[in-house]
Amino acid sequence: MSKLFKYSDIFLVPNLITYLRFLLIAPMIITFNLDMKMYFYIILFVSLLSDFLDGVAARKLNQHSELGKTLDPIADGITLFAFIILLNRRGDIADWFCIFYFARQMTILIFSLVYLPKIEKIYGSNIIGKTGVCFLGAVLSIYALDLTNFFYLTEYLILISAVLLFISLLDYIRFFLNLDYKK
Repeated sequence: MSKLFKYSDIFLVPNLITYLRFLLIAPMIITFNLDMKMYFYIILFVSLLSDFLDGVAARKLNQHSELGKTLDPIADGITLFAFIILLNRRGDIADWFCIFYFARQMTILIFSLVYLPKIEKIYGSNIIGKTGVCFLGAVLSIYALDLTNFFYLTEYLILISAVLLFISLLDYIRFFLNLDYKK
C-alpha cells in the first residue's frame, strides 16, 4: 500500500459503504438489461444513497481517510461509466461522449497512479467537476426514469457536462504537473 493509505482504513464505515457501490454495479447492469425496472430503480436508489451516506458517515464518525477520498470517485466514475455505456447501447448517449468520459477517467487514473508516490494528500474533486457530474446525473436520470417529455434537454445537458468535465480534467492535470515544479 502507498504511504498515504493505512491498512486499518480498509475497514472504516465510510469505506465499507463505498464498497457497496462497487458491488451494486453488476446488479445495476443486469436489471437494466433485463428491463427489470423496479429492481433497477431500487439498486440505483441504493447506489445514490450510498454515495451520500459514505460522506455523512465520514463526517459523523470522523473517519476521513485518503483511501476513502480515492475510492469514492473511482466508485462514482465506474458506476457512471457503466450507466453511460448502457444508455449508449440503447442509443440514448452518443459515442463521442462515451469515448470522452472514458478518456477523461483514464487520464485522471494514469496521472494519479504516476504521481501517487509523490503526493502527501489526495487531491479531491473540484466544484467544476462536481457540477459537470450533476448535469450528467440529470441526463442519466431523465433516461433512467424514462421522462420522455425532457428528452429534448439531454443533448444540451450532455454538452454542458462535457465542457465542465473537460475544464475539471485540465484542473487535475494542472495539479499533477505542478507537483513536478514543487520539487
